[in-house]
Amino acid sequence: MAKTLFGIFHTAYERAGDYFYEAVNSDFINTFIVESHYESEEFAKSMNEIVRHPDKKVWIAVTYLGFKSINNATIADNGETQSTFNPQTQFFADYKKRIDKFIAFIKKQGWYDSVLGFYMDEPMLWNITNDDLQSFTGYFRTQVAPDKRFFVCFSIAGVAPEFWTVNDVKPITPASSQYLTDIAFDMYHKWSDDYEKILELMLMRAGNRDDLRVWMIPCTMNYRGDKNEEYCIEHLNQCYRVLKGLKQKGGLMCFTYYTFAPEEEALGNIGLDKLTDSEYKDYWPNLYQRIIQIGKEITSGKLD
Repeated sequence: MAKTLFGIFHTAYERAGDYFYEAVNSDFINTFIVESHYESEEFAKSMNEIVRHPDKKVWIAVTYLGFKSINNATIADNGETQSTFNPQTQFFADYKKRIDKFIAFIKKQGWYDSVLGFYMDEPMLWNITNDDLQSFTGYFRTQVAPDKRFFVCFSIAGVAPEFWTVNDVKPITPASSQYLTDIAFDMYHKWSDDYEKILELMLMRAGNRDDLRVWMIPCTMNYRGDKNEEYCIEHLNQCYRVLKGLKQKGGLMCFTYYTFAPEEEALGNIGLDKLTDSEYKDYWPNLYQRIIQIGKEITSGKLD
């Protein structure tokens, strides 16, 4: 049985800086998503440290190996009924060569064994087509790294357009998601029964596979800058409750440590980097304590 995992988005070195070293040495985080370019100094710092910790595993973000998006807004959010966010995304004809080079590089550097799998974020929202998603993930899973997993967190539009969609985004199909091993969706509105309905729709569109590991994405940030600590603790607890009831558990990946600059994400979200700072105006120690508590339970193997 696969180990259930716990992580926090944006805790790799490229976003978290010195906190990354605290996180990788902690006893409540056992997985990281590394998003920097694989030839960068930031990537090397993350990977060289993680290989020193055999109990930690990495997901490497790989969208840029196959796709280039030209977007005309910083972000889309499912609180919006209309959005100017409508990127045009190019699928590189030489994506296989790019992937081959990447895999060869991480093997040469001695990092491959610390890699649990590969990660993409909200591909359908970025106008990546079902056919291209299938081809891209299939090349990883059938040709260059069949021993590794592939994890995608989808937007609501990508899995449950009944609840929210924008710009005629096409949801996933059993064919386009057939090479995924791990799956999630993210939504940060107040917890309601909608979450479990969306989860049901996501699994249906992925073919109701028994082998697909499911992740929950807790809102551990001040969403839009106007929420309180209790809001996030409830969201975290509910995500944990749902995870515990799943047959195939991927884990929890909390969003987010990093507070994005307005030019990156103009939603007003405030991350744990600020919320865990006792000098910050919205200091939320109870949220962080609950994160640690749940993380320790998961990494102890309690759910395995």
